Amino acid sequence: MGGAAGHMNHPYDLSWVNTGEDLIRFFELAKDVEGTVKIDGVNVSFKVVGDGDNKQFAVDRGSLKMIDIEGVTLDRVEERFPREGHGMRRMVPNLLNILNEALPSVRSELEAFGMWDDPSKFLNTEYVEGTTNVTAYDKNFLAIHGLNQFFQKIGKVGKAKGVERPGLDRPKGVAAPSVEIPYDEGTMAAFVKKINAVAQNYGFEVISEAQVRRMEGTEVDFSEALGENLTIRLSDDRELTKPLSEWLSEVTNPRYKLIKGMDGKTYNALHRELYYKLVEEGIPVTELIDQADAEDAIFGAVMVHAVRTLGNVLLRASTSDLGDLTSHEGIVLRNKRKFKTANPVKITGEFILGNLGGGFGGAVPPGARDDEEDEWYSPEHETRADAKFADRYGEESVDLNIIDDENTDPVGGGTIAIVPGAFKPPHQGHADMVRQYAQMADEVVVLISKPLKQARKLPNGREITAEDSLKIWDLLVGDLPNVTVGIFNDPAIRSPMSAAYAIAGAAADREAAAAKVEPGMDAIQPGTEIILGASTKGGDANRWTTAEKYIGGGPEGDLILIDPATTAVSPSGRADGEPYSATDMRELLGDAQNNTASLEEYIGKGNVPKLLSILGLEGALEEMSSAGGGAGAPSGTTGDVGGYSGVPFGPSSAGKRDGKKKRKKKKNEYLDLSMIDEIYELLSERGVIK
Repeated sequence: MGGAAGHMNHPYDLSWVNTGEDLIRFFELAKDVEGTVKIDGVNVSFKVVGDGDNKQFAVDRGSLKMIDIEGVTLDRVEERFPREGHGMRRMVPNLLNILNEALPSVRSELEAFGMWDDPSKFLNTEYVEGTTNVTAYDKNFLAIHGLNQFFQKIGKVGKAKGVERPGLDRPKGVAAPSVEIPYDEGTMAAFVKKINAVAQNYGFEVISEAQVRRMEGTEVDFSEALGENLTIRLSDDRELTKPLSEWLSEVTNPRYKLIKGMDGKTYNALHRELYYKLVEEGIPVTELIDQADAEDAIFGAVMVHAVRTLGNVLLRASTSDLGDLTSHEGIVLRNKRKFKTANPVKITGEFILGNLGGGFGGAVPPGARDDEEDEWYSPEHETRADAKFADRYGEESVDLNIIDDENTDPVGGGTIAIVPGAFKPPHQGHADMVRQYAQMADEVVVLISKPLKQARKLPNGREITAEDSLKIWDLLVGDLPNVTVGIFNDPAIRSPMSAAYAIAGAAADREAAAAKVEPGMDAIQPGTEIILGASTKGGDANRWTTAEKYIGGGPEGDLILIDPATTAVSPSGRADGEPYSATDMRELLGDAQNNTASLEEYIGKGNVPKLLSILGLEGALEEMSSAGGGAGAPSGTTGDVGGYSGVPFGPSSAGKRDGKKKRKKKKNEYLDLSMIDEIYELLSERGVIK
């Protein structure tokens, strides 16, 4: 669910699910956790506003817009959703009429919920009218998932300066707009019954969360599913077939890995369309993916397949008052102790394939993860569901017949930090800056520019490209879920600052600017607070002195610029007290074998071999590999640095690889080198590796 309620994780999104075996452990835990039905509808949040005898229900989309904070009451629906044909414009009045008509009869329940005099608390609901983006329902209904409460947020500058969204104190590191709060189930049942007495007159039904229960006489046993073979075709005449359990014993989770397709576009390794092409359609890896990223693509397909297959086992063994779980979007599970997160986790099974059709290798909307709930990644969501509810779409008036619950109205209200630069190359100093902003903002966008006159070369003369920088950034901050790194591709804009002004410029231009970021980003929405990256050193924030002229289109624009001087972060330094320097890092790379310890300061422990592979420094990599089993390589790996997931075929220089297959590995930590060699041989045969 999106909007004010926040978002749900897939199992592979959990921070502790780092391997295939971790994923199996999750499902073993999940089979004993009671869940609720995940409805395939539109998330809408309702609160109570007004004083005395003037109480009424209102919609709140969770933004910092005053109309949301005050509440979108019945008389303000068209003000909040001004576009003709906007789905919310027709849907919300019907729901508010039902709730307001029932309001006098449910006062005691609202008081018990704590909602009567506290508009920071709201009903988290799901609206369904017939067919949604995937699931067809035979009735119109409103499902009440429970209660949430907003976290407090105060506008810092611009139009929202001093404006407060009331709520709970926000825990450190939490970016969600709200949190689920407990309620008495008996009180909720009474509330639903009273609302239903009115809703039936409008042709609607109101339901509370439908509990999932195990079907009588069934046990959840994953052994059969884990024993099923999964085949990945490597070429027209070569394929790998293994039981799912064996695949999962070998793979690591490429949660934040970016892969390059043969079409030149960049995708997330967990892209559903990629999975569909590799597994369902059986298209060979070599026809879809750049050889350097083949392993991450395969690992991503295995993880998605496991979530689908093991999820189906849970769904088929479960039922609810709404019927068979396979006819719904899935199951929602909550267990902070077992899952190590306070956020809900969804098990979707076959639904994870729902509505595919945009095609891997086709046009990609902002973003690359098409099934991730907290960003609009999938082509079908952008063009079908979101077009009905998102304010930024206004070209067509569309009947409400296909709807979706994932961020259906991505209005602003959050905070985005933009950190632009050429980054030749990025290093730990840059990463530390981004990590500070990741704690400060809801989202961080690292923008890699392509300056024409600032080519930076290694001592051997090789230029460090923007694509190199993108891969190195993944080594540095790939563990941060609220950080997006992208290359700004516009021949007319080469300056890092100009690139930042473009993606956070006038409303009419931001969609086009976001589309120029590869692998992609969502266009920044109205009402968003903007932080511009700067260091406290040497008056660095002064470079943004004129930013107010450009952010949001100017001082009267629709974005809120936070004074860069107030958000500048302290730079980190090396162990000897010296500052990080891209120039020094390039010089160290001139003699990587003798500078491994220093380079680890710049790129992180164990990452030097990965860095060298990215930068094409095969000679240094081979020298390190031959020096006592690989300088900088983890203990237990072979000299060909098999533990580097960015270069799945051992040394990236095919001409210097010997013909021996090195199969030694440390189980559950490093890669299956036999599989690597099979892929490597195939790609050599096809001429992908020369």
